[in-house]
Amino acid sequence: MAGRRRERTDLFAEILEVVHRSPGRARVTRVSYAVGMPVDRLKLLLEQLTAQGLLSVRTLPRGATFELTPRGREFLDAYWRMRALLGSFEPAPGEPGSP
Repeated sequence: MAGRRRERTDLFAEILEVVHRSPGRARVTRVSYAVGMPVDRLKLLLEQLTAQGLLSVRTLPRGATFELTPRGREFLDAYWRMRALLGSFEPAPGEPGSP
């Protein structure tokens, strides 16, 4: 995806995937590094994902951690199914319309 602006759903999926792969350890800084996004911008997206019920927040003495909710898992499952379906429409290398 280098050089291409990431779509909002792609950003959400990347964030949710990082949280899913870091159970109990998904703090803002970890997620920020993993998705390559500044902390201030990431915090806004984490708030949106939490408000939509895709993430939950657990406040601990050393800071908040994020956890994937069942609804977040459903989003990721649907996202990856859709990506696979859309990928089947991509032209093969050398075909008209391929980069």
